[in-house]
Amino acid sequence: ENIETRREELYRGIEELFKDHEGKHHLVLRPLIFVNAKDQADPEIEVLKKTITELTFDHPCWGERMPNACVPLELEIAELVAEGKQIMSLAEVKELNAISEVSVLSPEQLTDFLHFHHSLGKIVYFDTPQLRDNVMINPLLMVEVMRSFITDVAFWPKENKTRKTFQKDV
Repeated sequence: ENIETRREELYRGIEELFKDHEGKHHLVLRPLIFVNAKDQADPEIEVLKKTITELTFDHPCWGERMPNACVPLELEIAELVAEGKQIMSLAEVKELNAISEVSVLSPEQLTDFLHFHHSLGKIVYFDTPQLRDNVMINPLLMVEVMRSFITDVAFWPKENKTRKTFQKDV
């Protein structure tokens, strides 16, 4: 079977699945990117990272001015990402804000900071009861997260117990 034909079939299935979903406008279905979850050197990973970066730069809020009071916290978070940290608890973010030597954001400003930076794609933060206690400070981690559980059936583990888990969850 032609791989490109199979890719198109899968994407048509995804488009059909979300055709009436209220959040459809958030989906980016092109370019067609298929990541081999078993191959850490898969070149599609770089294509996915590049696409995410381009989408971030194309976001309508990209380049907007923000209050100077936000800069110290943004720099602290960027430094943690550079050191390899990927996720922080909301309590850690609040503590990082509180110990700032330059400026401390009020609770309302901190919430605005989190929402604004989420809208830019610089962090991933959902202010919902189930998710609000964690902040993903490295959005590229989402590539790895998605790669770990979005796998075509053809690449599912062959082991019986693991395969049954995949089938049960689908």
